Amino acid sequence: MIQGNFDCIAGRDVCGWAWSPGKPLEAQPVTVLLDGMVVCQGLANHHRPDLHAAGIGLGNHAFYLPLPEALTDGRTGTLTVIAGNPGQALGGTPVRITLPNNRFKPVAPPQVPPPLTLSICAIVKDEGPYLLEWIAHHRMVGVEHFVIFDNASTDNTTSLLSALARAGIVDHVPWPDIPHVAAQRPAYVAGLARLSDRCRWVAFIDTDEFLNPIDGRDVPAILADYDLAAGLVIPWRIFGSNGLLEQQDDLVIRRFTRRAAADHPLNRSVKTIVQARLVARPDIHTPSITDGSLIDEFGRVAGTQGHPSHHAVPDARKLVINHYFTKSKAEWARKRSRGQATETVDSSARLRPDEHFATHDINDVEDLSLANRDQLVREEMERLKHLISL
Repeated sequence: MIQGNFDCIAGRDVCGWAWSPGKPLEAQPVTVLLDGMVVCQGLANHHRPDLHAAGIGLGNHAFYLPLPEALTDGRTGTLTVIAGNPGQALGGTPVRITLPNNRFKPVAPPQVPPPLTLSICAIVKDEGPYLLEWIAHHRMVGVEHFVIFDNASTDNTTSLLSALARAGIVDHVPWPDIPHVAAQRPAYVAGLARLSDRCRWVAFIDTDEFLNPIDGRDVPAILADYDLAAGLVIPWRIFGSNGLLEQQDDLVIRRFTRRAAADHPLNRSVKTIVQARLVARPDIHTPSITDGSLIDEFGRVAGTQGHPSHHAVPDARKLVINHYFTKSKAEWARKRSRGQATETVDSSARLRPDEHFATHDINDVEDLSLANRDQLVREEMERLKHLISL
Protein backbone atom coordinates (compact mmCIF):
# COMPACT_ATOMS: atom_id res chain seq x y z
CA MET A 1 0.00 0.00 0.00
CA ILE A 2 1.46 3.34 -1.09
CA GLN A 3 0.78 6.53 0.83
CA GLY A 4 1.55 9.93 -0.62
CA ASN A 5 0.35 13.09 -2.27
CA PHE A 6 0.93 15.38 -5.22
CA ASP A 7 1.56 18.78 -3.63
CA CYS A 8 2.22 21.32 -6.35
CA ILE A 9 4.24 22.30 -9.40
CA ALA A 10 7.09 24.65 -8.46
CA GLY A 11 9.04 26.01 -11.38
CA ARG A 12 8.82 22.97 -13.61
CA ASP A 13 9.15 20.42 -10.78
CA VAL A 14 6.23 18.17 -9.95
CA CYS A 15 6.46 18.01 -6.13
CA GLY A 16 5.02 15.62 -3.57
CA TRP A 17 5.81 12.54 -1.52
CA ALA A 18 5.27 8.80 -1.60
CA TRP A 19 6.24 5.91 0.65
CA SER A 20 5.28 2.37 1.62
CA PRO A 21 4.89 1.87 5.42
CA GLY A 22 5.71 -1.78 4.86
CA LYS A 23 8.99 -0.86 3.16
CA PRO A 24 10.01 2.37 4.94
CA LEU A 25 13.62 2.40 3.66
CA GLU A 26 12.71 1.80 0.03
CA ALA A 27 12.48 4.77 -2.35
CA GLN A 28 9.29 4.46 -4.37
CA PRO A 29 9.29 4.97 -8.15
CA VAL A 30 7.13 7.86 -9.35
CA THR A 31 5.69 8.44 -12.83
CA VAL A 32 4.03 11.67 -13.99
CA LEU A 33 1.49 11.62 -16.81
CA LEU A 34 -0.05 14.57 -18.64
CA ASP A 35 -3.24 13.74 -20.54
CA GLY A 36 -2.30 10.05 -20.22
CA MET A 37 1.21 10.40 -21.64
CA VAL A 38 4.30 9.76 -19.51
CA VAL A 39 6.24 13.03 -19.24
CA CYS A 40 8.76 12.35 -16.45
CA GLN A 41 9.81 9.65 -13.98
CA GLY A 42 12.02 9.36 -10.92
CA LEU A 43 12.25 8.31 -7.27
CA ALA A 44 10.73 9.66 -4.09
CA ASN A 45 14.05 9.83 -2.26
CA HIS A 46 14.52 13.45 -1.11
CA HIS A 47 14.50 14.51 2.54
CA ARG A 48 11.77 16.82 3.82
CA PRO A 49 11.80 17.83 7.51
CA ASP A 50 8.01 18.04 7.68
CA LEU A 51 7.70 14.41 6.58
CA HIS A 52 10.18 13.36 9.25
CA ALA A 53 8.29 15.37 11.87
CA ALA A 54 5.04 13.69 10.80
CA GLY A 55 6.53 10.21 11.34
CA ILE A 56 6.75 9.35 7.66
CA GLY A 57 9.88 7.22 7.85
CA LEU A 58 13.02 9.31 8.18
CA GLY A 59 11.51 11.94 5.93
CA ASN A 60 13.39 10.74 2.83
CA HIS A 61 10.31 10.25 0.66
CA ALA A 62 9.77 13.51 -1.24
CA PHE A 63 10.02 13.83 -5.01
CA TYR A 64 10.83 16.77 -7.28
CA LEU A 65 10.50 15.62 -10.88
CA PRO A 66 11.19 18.19 -13.64
CA LEU A 67 8.73 18.41 -16.49
CA PRO A 68 10.24 18.80 -19.96
CA GLU A 69 10.98 22.49 -20.41
CA ALA A 70 8.89 22.55 -23.61
CA LEU A 71 5.76 21.82 -21.57
CA THR A 72 6.08 24.79 -19.21
CA ASP A 73 4.38 27.21 -21.58
CA GLY A 74 1.10 27.78 -19.74
CA ARG A 75 -0.83 24.88 -21.30
CA THR A 76 -3.69 23.14 -19.47
CA GLY A 77 -4.03 19.37 -19.08
CA THR A 78 -4.90 16.50 -16.76
CA LEU A 79 -2.01 15.59 -14.46
CA THR A 80 -1.76 12.14 -12.87
CA VAL A 81 1.05 11.07 -10.53
CA ILE A 82 1.55 7.34 -9.99
CA ALA A 83 3.82 5.79 -7.37
CA GLY A 84 4.90 2.28 -6.42
CA ASN A 85 5.08 -0.98 -8.32
CA PRO A 86 2.39 -1.85 -9.26
CA GLY A 87 1.54 1.83 -9.36
CA GLN A 88 -1.35 3.73 -7.85
CA ALA A 89 -2.43 7.33 -8.29
CA LEU A 90 -1.35 9.59 -5.46
CA GLY A 91 -3.70 11.82 -3.49
CA GLY A 92 -4.58 15.01 -5.31
CA THR A 93 -4.50 13.37 -8.76
CA PRO A 94 -5.75 13.12 -11.39
CA VAL A 95 -6.24 16.88 -11.48
CA ARG A 96 -6.96 19.41 -14.19
CA ILE A 97 -4.10 21.88 -14.00
CA THR A 98 -2.57 24.80 -15.86
CA LEU A 99 1.18 24.35 -16.11
CA PRO A 100 3.41 27.32 -15.30
CA ASN A 101 4.71 29.55 -18.03
CA ASN A 102 8.47 29.83 -17.52
CA ARG A 103 9.02 32.22 -20.40
CA PHE A 104 10.51 35.56 -19.34
CA LYS A 105 7.92 38.25 -18.65
CA PRO A 106 9.33 41.78 -18.30
CA VAL A 107 7.87 44.28 -15.84
CA ALA A 108 7.61 48.05 -16.05
CA PRO A 109 9.74 50.07 -13.62
CA PRO A 110 7.91 51.80 -10.77
CA GLN A 111 6.38 55.14 -11.69
CA VAL A 112 7.80 56.74 -8.55
CA PRO A 113 11.00 55.12 -7.22
CA PRO A 114 10.85 54.51 -3.45
CA PRO A 115 13.34 56.31 -1.20
CA LEU A 116 15.51 53.24 -0.58
CA THR A 117 17.12 51.10 -3.28
CA LEU A 118 18.16 47.98 -1.33
CA SER A 119 17.23 46.59 2.09
CA ILE A 120 17.74 43.26 3.82
CA CYS A 121 15.07 41.40 5.78
CA ALA A 122 16.39 38.76 8.20
CA ILE A 123 15.48 36.82 11.32
CA VAL A 124 18.14 36.17 13.98
CA LYS A 125 18.58 34.28 17.23
CA ASP A 126 21.70 34.58 19.39
CA GLU A 127 23.84 36.01 16.58
CA GLY A 128 25.62 38.59 18.75
CA PRO A 129 29.18 37.55 17.80
CA TYR A 130 28.46 37.97 14.08
CA LEU A 131 25.90 40.74 13.65
CA LEU A 132 28.16 43.78 13.52
CA GLU A 133 30.45 42.25 10.90
CA TRP A 134 27.48 41.10 8.80
CA ILE A 135 25.81 44.53 8.89
CA ALA A 136 29.11 46.36 8.25
CA HIS A 137 29.89 44.15 5.26
CA HIS A 138 26.48 44.69 3.70
CA ARG A 139 26.62 48.45 4.20
CA MET A 140 29.92 48.38 2.32
CA VAL A 141 28.34 46.59 -0.68
CA GLY A 142 25.37 48.96 -0.97
CA VAL A 143 22.66 47.82 1.45
CA GLU A 144 20.94 50.92 2.87
CA HIS A 145 18.69 49.51 5.58
CA PHE A 146 17.94 46.34 7.54
CA VAL A 147 14.72 44.94 9.03
CA ILE A 148 15.83 42.36 11.59
CA PHE A 149 13.48 40.15 13.59
CA ASP A 150 14.89 39.13 16.96
CA ASN A 151 13.66 35.59 17.66
CA ALA A 152 13.91 35.41 21.47
CA SER A 153 17.69 35.91 21.65
CA THR A 154 19.41 35.28 24.99
CA ASP A 155 22.87 36.71 24.24
CA ASN A 156 23.73 40.34 23.45
CA THR A 157 21.83 40.29 20.15
CA THR A 158 18.86 42.21 21.58
CA SER A 159 20.92 45.00 23.14
CA LEU A 160 23.05 45.36 20.01
CA LEU A 161 20.03 45.56 17.71
CA SER A 162 18.35 48.05 20.03
CA ALA A 163 21.43 50.29 19.88
CA LEU A 164 21.61 49.99 16.09
CA ALA A 165 17.90 50.84 15.87
CA ARG A 166 18.43 54.00 17.95
CA ALA A 167 21.18 54.95 15.50
CA GLY A 168 18.75 54.48 12.58
CA ILE A 169 20.69 51.58 11.04
CA VAL A 170 18.07 48.85 11.48
CA ASP A 171 14.43 48.24 12.27
CA HIS A 172 14.64 45.98 15.35
CA VAL A 173 11.50 43.86 15.70
CA PRO A 174 11.15 41.54 18.73
CA TRP A 175 9.78 38.24 17.40
CA PRO A 176 9.05 35.69 20.15
CA ASP A 177 8.25 32.06 19.40
CA ILE A 178 4.59 31.16 19.09
CA PRO A 179 3.54 27.54 19.80
CA HIS A 180 2.98 25.50 16.64
CA VAL A 181 4.09 28.37 14.37
CA ALA A 182 7.47 28.45 12.63
CA ALA A 183 8.96 31.92 13.01
CA GLN A 184 10.70 32.67 9.72
CA ARG A 185 7.99 32.95 7.08
CA PRO A 186 5.64 35.11 9.21
CA ALA A 187 8.63 37.36 9.97
CA TYR A 188 9.29 37.79 6.26
CA VAL A 189 5.63 38.70 5.68
CA ALA A 190 5.86 41.34 8.43
CA GLY A 191 9.17 42.58 7.01
CA LEU A 192 7.71 42.95 3.54
CA ALA A 193 4.87 45.05 5.00
CA ARG A 194 7.49 47.41 6.45
CA LEU A 195 9.47 47.64 3.20
CA SER A 196 7.04 47.44 0.29
CA ASP A 197 6.55 51.23 0.08
CA ARG A 198 10.04 52.21 1.28
CA CYS A 199 12.37 50.10 -0.81
CA ARG A 200 12.83 49.08 -4.46
CA TRP A 201 14.68 45.81 -3.80
CA VAL A 202 14.71 43.56 -0.73
CA ALA A 203 17.02 40.60 -0.04
CA PHE A 204 15.68 37.83 2.21
CA ILE A 205 18.88 36.28 3.58
CA ASP A 206 20.35 34.93 6.84
CA THR A 207 23.24 36.20 8.94
CA ASP A 208 25.53 33.38 7.78
CA GLU A 209 24.99 34.56 4.18
CA PHE A 210 27.06 37.43 2.74
CA LEU A 211 26.19 39.04 -0.58
CA ASN A 212 29.40 38.99 -2.62
CA PRO A 213 29.52 41.26 -5.70
CA ILE A 214 32.36 39.55 -7.51
CA ASP A 215 32.41 41.87 -10.53
CA GLY A 216 33.66 44.85 -8.47
CA ARG A 217 30.47 46.94 -8.51
CA ASP A 218 28.19 47.37 -5.54
CA VAL A 219 24.96 45.40 -5.38
CA PRO A 220 22.57 48.24 -6.40
CA ALA A 221 24.66 48.83 -9.52
CA ILE A 222 24.33 45.15 -10.43
CA LEU A 223 20.58 45.22 -9.79
CA ALA A 224 20.27 48.14 -12.22
CA ASP A 225 21.06 45.61 -14.98
CA TYR A 226 17.82 43.77 -14.14
CA ASP A 227 15.16 46.50 -13.97
CA LEU A 228 12.84 44.41 -16.18
CA ALA A 229 12.96 41.40 -13.84
CA ALA A 230 10.81 40.85 -10.76
CA GLY A 231 13.84 39.54 -8.93
CA LEU A 232 17.36 38.17 -9.20
CA VAL A 233 18.19 34.71 -7.85
CA ILE A 234 21.65 34.62 -6.26
CA PRO A 235 23.54 31.30 -6.12
CA TRP A 236 25.13 29.97 -2.95
CA ARG A 237 28.80 29.28 -2.50
CA ILE A 238 28.99 26.96 0.52
CA PHE A 239 32.05 27.53 2.73
CA GLY A 240 33.45 24.85 5.05
CA SER A 241 35.14 24.96 8.45
CA ASN A 242 38.71 25.52 7.17
CA GLY A 243 39.55 22.69 9.58
CA LEU A 244 38.81 24.88 12.63
CA LEU A 245 37.44 23.18 15.73
CA GLU A 246 36.90 26.26 17.93
CA GLN A 247 35.74 29.80 17.38
CA GLN A 248 38.55 32.32 16.94
CA ASP A 249 38.63 36.06 17.56
CA ASP A 250 38.61 37.21 13.95
CA LEU A 251 36.13 38.09 11.22
CA VAL A 252 34.06 35.35 9.63
CA ILE A 253 35.24 36.43 6.18
CA ARG A 254 38.88 36.03 7.31
CA ARG A 255 38.51 32.73 9.15
CA PHE A 256 36.68 30.81 6.45
CA THR A 257 38.26 31.03 3.03
CA ARG A 258 37.68 27.58 1.56
CA ARG A 259 34.50 26.39 -0.10
CA ALA A 260 32.86 23.82 -2.32
CA ALA A 261 33.50 24.13 -6.05
CA ALA A 262 30.98 26.26 -7.93
CA ASP A 263 29.47 23.21 -9.65
CA HIS A 264 29.10 21.21 -6.41
CA PRO A 265 25.49 20.04 -5.81
CA LEU A 266 25.42 22.01 -2.52
CA ASN A 267 25.65 25.20 -4.57
CA ARG A 268 22.39 24.58 -6.45
CA SER A 269 20.38 26.53 -3.86
CA VAL A 270 19.64 30.22 -4.32
CA LYS A 271 18.32 33.19 -2.37
CA THR A 272 16.48 36.07 -4.00
CA ILE A 273 16.71 39.85 -4.21
CA VAL A 274 13.23 40.84 -5.32
CA GLN A 275 11.35 44.01 -6.18
CA ALA A 276 9.32 44.50 -3.01
CA ARG A 277 6.25 45.82 -4.81
CA LEU A 278 5.95 42.58 -6.80
CA VAL A 279 6.02 40.07 -3.92
CA ALA A 280 2.79 38.15 -3.35
CA ARG A 281 4.24 35.97 -0.60
CA PRO A 282 7.84 35.90 0.62
CA ASP A 283 9.55 32.58 1.24
CA ILE A 284 12.90 31.21 2.33
CA HIS A 285 14.56 30.89 -1.08
CA THR A 286 12.26 32.22 -3.82
CA PRO A 287 9.10 34.28 -3.23
CA SER A 288 5.80 34.11 -5.05
CA ILE A 289 5.43 37.15 -7.27
CA THR A 290 2.47 39.02 -8.74
CA ASP A 291 4.07 39.81 -12.09
CA GLY A 292 7.19 39.24 -14.13
CA SER A 293 9.91 36.64 -13.66
CA LEU A 294 12.71 35.73 -11.29
CA ILE A 295 15.90 35.29 -13.28
CA ASP A 296 19.59 34.55 -12.74
CA GLU A 297 22.30 36.96 -13.86
CA PHE A 298 22.28 35.47 -17.37
CA GLY A 299 18.52 35.97 -17.80
CA ARG A 300 17.55 32.33 -17.28
CA VAL A 301 14.15 32.10 -15.57
CA ALA A 302 14.15 30.48 -12.13
CA GLY A 303 12.31 27.20 -12.52
CA THR A 304 13.50 26.32 -16.00
CA GLN A 305 16.06 23.98 -14.38
CA GLY A 306 13.44 22.47 -12.07
CA HIS A 307 12.42 23.83 -8.69
CA PRO A 308 13.02 27.62 -8.61
CA SER A 309 14.76 27.37 -5.20
CA HIS A 310 17.39 25.10 -6.79
CA HIS A 311 19.03 26.84 -9.71
CA ALA A 312 22.65 26.14 -10.54
CA VAL A 313 24.74 29.10 -11.70
CA PRO A 314 28.29 27.68 -11.64
CA ASP A 315 29.43 30.32 -14.12
CA ALA A 316 28.26 33.34 -12.06
CA ARG A 317 30.31 36.45 -12.81
CA LYS A 318 28.43 39.24 -11.03
CA LEU A 319 26.94 38.26 -7.68
CA VAL A 320 26.99 35.22 -5.39
CA ILE A 321 26.23 34.54 -1.73
CA ASN A 322 29.07 33.34 0.47
CA HIS A 323 27.22 30.96 2.78
CA TYR A 324 29.24 30.24 5.93
CA PHE A 325 27.03 27.29 6.80
CA THR A 326 29.19 25.33 9.24
CA LYS A 327 31.83 27.73 10.57
CA SER A 328 34.00 25.86 13.13
CA LYS A 329 32.88 22.59 14.72
CA ALA A 330 32.12 24.36 18.02
CA GLU A 331 30.13 27.09 16.28
CA TRP A 332 28.20 24.44 14.36
CA ALA A 333 27.21 22.78 17.64
CA ARG A 334 25.83 26.09 18.94
CA LYS A 335 24.04 26.78 15.66
CA ARG A 336 22.42 23.36 15.74
CA SER A 337 21.29 23.79 19.34
CA ARG A 338 19.47 27.04 18.44
CA GLY A 339 17.29 25.16 15.98
CA GLN A 340 15.86 26.29 12.66
CA ALA A 341 13.42 29.19 12.40
CA THR A 342 11.79 27.36 9.50
CA GLU A 343 10.41 24.77 11.97
CA THR A 344 8.14 25.08 15.00
CA VAL A 345 9.66 24.95 18.48
CA ASP A 346 7.93 21.64 19.22
CA SER A 347 8.94 19.98 15.93
CA SER A 348 11.39 17.09 15.92
CA ALA A 349 12.77 18.58 12.70
CA ARG A 350 13.79 21.86 14.41
CA LEU A 351 17.30 20.54 15.14
CA ARG A 352 19.37 20.05 12.01
CA PRO A 353 20.73 16.53 11.54
CA ASP A 354 24.21 16.51 13.03
CA GLU A 355 25.55 14.83 9.88
CA HIS A 356 24.89 18.10 8.03
CA PHE A 357 28.26 19.29 9.33
CA ALA A 358 30.09 16.51 7.49
CA THR A 359 28.04 16.87 4.30
CA HIS A 360 28.57 20.66 4.17
CA ASP A 361 32.17 20.86 5.43
CA ILE A 362 33.64 21.09 1.93
CA ASN A 363 36.96 22.96 1.66
CA ASP A 364 38.06 22.18 -1.89
CA VAL A 365 38.52 25.70 -3.32
CA GLU A 366 40.34 28.70 -1.82
CA ASP A 367 38.24 31.84 -2.17
CA LEU A 368 39.64 35.13 -0.80
CA SER A 369 37.15 37.42 -2.56
CA LEU A 370 35.64 38.67 0.72
CA ALA A 371 38.67 38.01 2.93
CA ASN A 372 40.53 40.65 0.95
CA ARG A 373 37.91 43.23 1.98
CA ASP A 374 38.46 42.68 5.70
CA GLN A 375 40.06 46.07 6.38
CA LEU A 376 37.12 47.93 4.86
CA VAL A 377 34.74 45.88 6.97
CA ARG A 378 36.75 46.54 10.16
CA GLU A 379 36.66 50.27 9.48
CA GLU A 380 32.91 50.20 8.97
CA MET A 381 32.50 48.19 12.18
CA GLU A 382 34.35 50.94 14.03
CA ARG A 383 32.06 53.57 12.51
CA LEU A 384 29.03 51.57 13.64
CA LYS A 385 30.47 51.25 17.14
CA HIS A 386 30.93 55.02 17.22
CA LEU A 387 27.31 55.57 16.15
CA ILE A 388 26.14 53.19 18.85
CA SER A 389 28.20 54.99 21.48
CA LEU A 390 26.56 58.29 20.52
